[in-house]
This record gives sequence, structure tokens and C-alpha cells, in this order.
Amino acid sequence: MLTRGLALEWGAEGIRINSIIPGPIQETEGLKRLAPTPETLQAMAARVPLKRLGRLDDVSRMAMMLASDWGSFITGTVIPVDGGLFLTGPRDFSAAAEASRRDR
Repeated sequence: MLTRGLALEWGAEGIRINSIIPGPIQETEGLKRLAPTPETLQAMAARVPLKRLGRLDDVSRMAMMLASDWGSFITGTVIPVDGGLFLTGPRDFSAAAEASRRDR
């Protein structure tokens, strides 16, 4: 709601407000904590509809697009960059962690 509210409030000033919601992104501190083992990483990737973890480039390219002229008419959006994970329900990775423990 903050993204949408600010987009409405500041749009008249030519300021665009958008949010990126990253999913499980490789080589980030968050993923190292959520999935500390190769088995947990595999289980997490299996839950993503695109069947892979994200890359830092996936998020940075979205940010670049939104900041460029290509995104000049986009405001008030919340964009998941998560390989479709948001389509599967709540982001609860405890199931992936549990699955990796069972597979040992």
C-alpha cells in the first residue's frame, strides 16, 4: 500500500514509485541463511515454477528497466521477480528446508 499511496501522492510531481519483490536469489545473504546446504537450495529451487533460483542480474535488470525510459509510464506497481513463486501461495520455505532434511 505504501508503494501505491506514494505513487498517487507524488505522481503529479513526475515521481514514479515502484517496488520489486525478489524471490530466492543466489549468492545473497538471505538465501545463505534460508538455505545453508546444497540440498536445501535444490528443494527451494524445486518450489519455484521456473525450477531455478534467481540471479542478482534478474533483480538488477528489472530495476534498470523501471528506471529507464522503458518504464516511464509505470508507477504504483509491486513487481515480483521470483520465477513465479508468488503464484504458489505464501513464501514459506520451511517446507523446502524440511524436505531437504528428510532426503538425507
